[in-house]
Amino acid sequence: MFHMMNSRRDFLKYGGAIPWAILAGRGMSATPRLQMSKVERVKAVLRGERVDRLPFSFWHHFGLEKSPGEKHAEATLAFYRRFDFDLVKVMSDFPYPVPKSLDKIATKEDWEQLEILKNPFPEQIKALRIIHKELKGQAPFVETIFQSWTVAEKLSSRETMQKLKDQNPNLLKKVLRVISESQANHARLALEAGAAGIFLAVAAADDLVMDSQDYLKFVRESDLIILEATKGRSYLNILHLHGNKVHFDSSVTYPVQVINYSVHGTGMDLATAKKKFSGTLMGGLDEVKIARLGESELRSEIQQAILATQKRRLILAPGCSVPNDIADEPLLKVRDLVQKS
Repeated sequence: MFHMMNSRRDFLKYGGAIPWAILAGRGMSATPRLQMSKVERVKAVLRGERVDRLPFSFWHHFGLEKSPGEKHAEATLAFYRRFDFDLVKVMSDFPYPVPKSLDKIATKEDWEQLEILKNPFPEQIKALRIIHKELKGQAPFVETIFQSWTVAEKLSSRETMQKLKDQNPNLLKKVLRVISESQANHARLALEAGAAGIFLAVAAADDLVMDSQDYLKFVRESDLIILEATKGRSYLNILHLHGNKVHFDSSVTYPVQVINYSVHGTGMDLATAKKKFSGTLMGGLDEVKIARLGESELRSEIQQAILATQKRRLILAPGCSVPNDIADEPLLKVRDLVQKS
């Protein structure tokens, strides 16, 4: 019966009863599978080649933005060693520097005090160097960079940014360019510190923030400035589309190897996304429910991801950070299920 089920309709018809080993690809080739290293596995996925198993990753905020870089590196490495994932996504929660004498930006004069910074996050660069040294090339790592719109929101407020967009678009573009040039400098330093690429977190490409036309007009250019800084220097740039009504169709032309988005939040399954984006997808796990899912439910999510992609061009991951207070158990279950697949 199983060899005749060639479609998702067959899968649903039989209630997902396809054996785990068959979905994972066991017994489908006469050649024994050789175990890949983490770096080999990730690079093979990026090339669209067959892998011994899906690479996977997850991440969360450590809340160490007031601690030195050494503490941040220590927490990141401990998290990696505990769960043994394939790709280390380094969180970056150190705040972008506010101009001296200001606590918050509110006026045109405040915005004009922003300057391009050579090294906006020195403690983060310190952390990246330690992470690179300690990983010893065992796994690739990427540096998180929040898009300039998000940084500007944190420097001011969501209301201030919307007002700036509506009333002074020229100043908005100038502000985003200054921040992006600083972020571009940080991206270069991150790559010099050993990062395989950047994880550009984009939160404004969402209909709940602005429509796609406004985004293309006012914000996209600032994203591309950051990505341009990595051209020819990285092999693993990831675009994270944050939100549930994301501008996926207009984001597929970004110069990145990977797009990370929430399958469950957006309601767009991996098979649909695969038709839109020719690169590698990163997702499949429900970041909202993962903390309370049992083994059978986690297994089902992994099976669906395998079915949708045939284990090609997919890094299994949540669509966003997992809860900061999540217990170890569900993450360990994901690790064990994926590593046995």
